[in-house]
Amino acid sequence: MQSLSTCQRPTKNTAEPAYFFQGEDNQDVRNWLTACEDYFNGNPTQCENHSHRIVFALGKTKGNKVSPFSEKYRKVMGGLGGYKQEPSYSTWERFRPDIIKPYISIEEERRALEEMDKMIY
Repeated sequence: MQSLSTCQRPTKNTAEPAYFFQGEDNQDVRNWLTACEDYFNGNPTQCENHSHRIVFALGKTKGNKVSPFSEKYRKVMGGLGGYKQEPSYSTWERFRPDIIKPYISIEEERRALEEMDKMIY
């Protein structure tokens, strides 16, 4: 049985794994998700089900800004640490908007401020 902690090791790696997402102002969570999806699509025999993809993606997060989200999501997904298991947390369709929501605002806010700085009053 394959562990949920990692994807299978590819025999031929056709796409690089995604970089670590840390929730920094200079990182766009949507680009990171695309990098994860590129990895899954480039390695179709790896992480074939949604749960494995989510666990892989959560494993590619680090830092104080993202770890509370990652830890809670993983616990709810698996019914760990006293959290009630929520089956919808094991779908990529749920995971994608759930991780975008708290981190997109950081990037959008930064862009809006940059645009405001460019305006001449």
